[in-house]
Amino acid sequence: MENSEKKISLNTHLSLLKNIFKEKGYPEKFFKERIKYKFSYKNFIFEFEIPLVIKHDFQTFFLADYKLQENLIVSERGILALARVFFDPLPFFALITNFKKFILLNLYTNEKQIGNKELIPEYKFFQFYQPKEKKLFKIEIEKKILAIYLSGG
Repeated sequence: MENSEKKISLNTHLSLLKNIFKEKGYPEKFFKERIKYKFSYKNFIFEFEIPLVIKHDFQTFFLADYKLQENLIVSERGILALARVFFDPLPFFALITNFKKFILLNLYTNEKQIGNKELIPEYKFFQFYQPKEKKLFKIEIEKKILAIYLSGG
């Protein structure tokens, strides 16, 4: 029964997340739901999923993740590492939310905003959007950070 309740909860949160982006004008055909990934680092193998990816052609606009915990800040660095390890080109933004608070991360500049769903730019914002030059990073460090994040550390 617990797994069934958890699955219903995940589907409800995903539906809420999608509706927020639909209200902002994002076409549903850009939504990629519950994308599963495998990641190995040294002797560890991790399987995880990203609840919602908003992508058009080769460019990803958003990685959107919901967390049930109150403290969302602990997920920021892990999401950045995940984006850097798995996406090329880098997504423009990541969104982390528990639906009470929203954190919008610019994955190119590492700038963040904390607030409500109004932080999310309208889809038309991307019509002429050009991200700033991305900050340099070392992929091996990002992999190590991702492994720590995925292990709950």
